[in-house]
Amino acid sequence: METKPINSIEIDIGGTFIDCFVHFEGNTATAKTPTTFDFSVGFMRVLKIAANQLRLKIEHLLSKTDIIRYSTTIARNKLLERTGPELGLITTEGFEDSVLIGKGAQWADGISKRDARNLAEVTKPQPLISRENIVGIKERVDYRGELLRPLQEEDLREKLHQLVDKGVQGIVVTLLWAHKNPFHELRTREIIEEEYPESSIGYLPVVLSHEVQPLKGEYKRSLTAILNAYLRPSLAENLSSIRNKLHKQGYKGEIYIVHGSGGVAEIRGTTALETFKGGSVAGIIGSLEIARHYSLENVIVADMGGTSFDIGIISNGKSQLYWEKPLIDQWTVNSTLIESKSIGAGGGSIARISQFLGKKLEIGPESAGSMPGPACYNQGGVEPTVTDADVVLGYINPAFFHGGQFQLERDLAEQAIYEKIAHPLGIDVEEAAINIKNLVDGNMGNVMFKETHCQGLDPRNFTLFSYGGAGPTHCCGIVKTYQISHIIIFPFSPFFNAFSASLMDILHIDEFSRKFIVSHPGEKGTSLDIRMFNQAVKKMIEKAKHYVLGQRFKPQDLQFYLELDMKYTKQLHLKRVRSPILFFQDDKDVEKLLEVFTSEYSKIFGQAGILQGGGISIETLILQAVCPLKNAYFPKYKRIRSTPLSHAKKGLRNVHWDEYGGYKQTAIYDYHALECGNIIDGPAVIEARDMTIVLPLGFTFTIDLYMNNHLERLE
Repeated sequence: METKPINSIEIDIGGTFIDCFVHFEGNTATAKTPTTFDFSVGFMRVLKIAANQLRLKIEHLLSKTDIIRYSTTIARNKLLERTGPELGLITTEGFEDSVLIGKGAQWADGISKRDARNLAEVTKPQPLISRENIVGIKERVDYRGELLRPLQEEDLREKLHQLVDKGVQGIVVTLLWAHKNPFHELRTREIIEEEYPESSIGYLPVVLSHEVQPLKGEYKRSLTAILNAYLRPSLAENLSSIRNKLHKQGYKGEIYIVHGSGGVAEIRGTTALETFKGGSVAGIIGSLEIARHYSLENVIVADMGGTSFDIGIISNGKSQLYWEKPLIDQWTVNSTLIESKSIGAGGGSIARISQFLGKKLEIGPESAGSMPGPACYNQGGVEPTVTDADVVLGYINPAFFHGGQFQLERDLAEQAIYEKIAHPLGIDVEEAAINIKNLVDGNMGNVMFKETHCQGLDPRNFTLFSYGGAGPTHCCGIVKTYQISHIIIFPFSPFFNAFSASLMDILHIDEFSRKFIVSHPGEKGTSLDIRMFNQAVKKMIEKAKHYVLGQRFKPQDLQFYLELDMKYTKQLHLKRVRSPILFFQDDKDVEKLLEVFTSEYSKIFGQAGILQGGGISIETLILQAVCPLKNAYFPKYKRIRSTPLSHAKKGLRNVHWDEYGGYKQTAIYDYHALECGNIIDGPAVIEARDMTIVLPLGFTFTIDLYMNNHLERLE
């Protein structure tokens, strides 16, 4: 990348730490601080640390900053805590129980395999809106958007008053086929505003399902609207607090929120659900950019933080697109999210003995978080965690955790492992710590194995990008069984999701359910109504231009990409494909689309799944409008020497290695004293302020021309 970067601040708030990455006038700064209960406090705290690194006052830094990108876990946390507002739901009469009945498999959505196996106790998720707060109103529109039953306004007013008397703090309106004809939803909002105007203290915020996501599928559209209404107040409050503090300190711009769809947008153009998985998706987008930079076609993206282990797959130079069945907590939603998998395997993941599985050792998914944190933090935590095991095994230096900002207590780590793991199993602390380390590495490796093989991919053909605070410590253990021979660790690995946000562009996605028959069953040739199709695309483009104009960008800056949800007319399975053409001119253009669909469909369902002459339809149009920004670039350095300077070696420490069957005096290197071109052979431990690279026997470490770190398995 050759463009000169703008001054930008990227902040990622995770379950354990808040990460900050700053680009300012050609310099960079990184900072990390424990996640705070009030996110705005931690936001400003980590920003001040970064400003101090640049030797700037925070007011000067913010006054010269062009853009702030922010990824947050507020929505996820609120769902976990179930602390959203009490809501009322207005739906079509006769369909009051639809969201409560759910789909047949809803009981298993979003829960772990361990919980799903306990069939006697598994239940459907507790609804976010109770049955007594759901009312049906007299109205009906059919699947074509035509009026069957006019809205009876007096009935609506009466039932609205009933909901208010029950203490609801907001209203969700989701009527049948509202995405085809939203008139009744719009009129319902007008009536609510008439009864409870914004100027009154009884004002009720209203969410309309067709405005949140105008897609067919009443159940998912309803849940999407409900979740947005449930999460919006806490997000709005937090972001308002952050924005006020930033503006008081001199920032003049808008905050851009990282979306799970792979881009960023202003607060006003962001729904609550779009913030889900923002951090992990940023990592995938950043990895995709770096993979292109290195001409790598196949990459496994692995983020091991304090709470979870997230992976994404880049195959044939592109990410594995979107989540086919997006789940938020335990609910299926209509939301475009780039797919990533997550398990409870982070530095703070708790180790325990399962009495139900014959005293078997288990790791996670519960995490000690940042407060009280692992036992070695000495903040009151008594449960043994992965970090405690890393301290006991000698990987992590207790005196140099986060550059010495945190003094860890090895004795407390040993005590927790002894009391909770070693003593119950009748083994010593060392063996218990080894078992914790090997089990968590195996769990993460199994996820990588499953996600590659289930997509017909061979992990041996992949490079691993390992990041997150704990990733560089465990990456070699993760790939031990799966013959991945090349790992890349970045100097900013502990802040990678925040850094990756600096590579993200403004992205607006518009989705619209509209059925177009591309070819009829049993007939040759194409039958797409090209004029009607192009009109629909043009309407979406005009909407996107209006959106971007509101963000003070020019329409000519936009790049458009059209994706289509397509299927064989007599089958259920949809396949999303990138249209080779934005506007179709003739049947030859349509035939190109059919070739793309057939090719992509066969990759998922095999050649036998192709239904020749079965007819093909378009079900949904998805328009991506991208406004490229001047993002980060990668400076190139000069190779200096292969052998590290003598002062780069900090000394020796007892470290446990499986290859030696115990502890061994091991060379410890200061990462910040290493230079471009340096090579280190394992076993060794390389310590940076915010990460520790564990290099076993059989691996070699090299710093390349971009100061990135390559770990390669020796043959």
